[in-house]
Amino acid sequence: MPQRFVKRSPNVRGILDCTEVALEGASSLTLQSETFSAYKNRTTLKGLIGVAPNGLVTFISQLYTGCISDKEITKISGILPLLEPGDEVMADKGFLIQDLLDEVGAKLTMPPFRHPGQFSKRETEETQAIARLRIIVEQAIARIEHYHIWDSPVPLTLIGTVNQIWHNCCFG
Repeated sequence: MPQRFVKRSPNVRGILDCTEVALEGASSLTLQSETFSAYKNRTTLKGLIGVAPNGLVTFISQLYTGCISDKEITKISGILPLLEPGDEVMADKGFLIQDLLDEVGAKLTMPPFRHPGQFSKRETEETQAIARLRIIVEQAIARIEHYHIWDSPVPLTLIGTVNQIWHNCCFG
């Protein structure tokens, strides 16, 4: 584990984040509404990625419809049973999963939320430290997105095999 990580968060088991890949628009209004991501303002598929402190991708979910929340994908992805009491998981501010982690005895570490006024010196240092460590998961996602298959929307004809492609790109 990188020394900077050990010093800051010795119990961090992994860093979580979700990413979305564009999906070809469907003619079915039901499918369009299920796959529409308000965040990306288009139809997408969304996956959860867990990265170890050394940068190794250790967990990937299957791809779900783009309208799924980060919390729901964490709940159904299968990552929670892999965590042990005392584990620490790092995620970004919008990843509101502490109640799910409480069920397995794990802890969520995230940057402090913005509040009226300025952050204290400690909050500023903590935010910067977490941001530096979160770069690890962002770099892993960038490596996955580097595969040019994700440059254009996934055709609906590939829906049956898109998870195999996703897994190969994540662990490739």
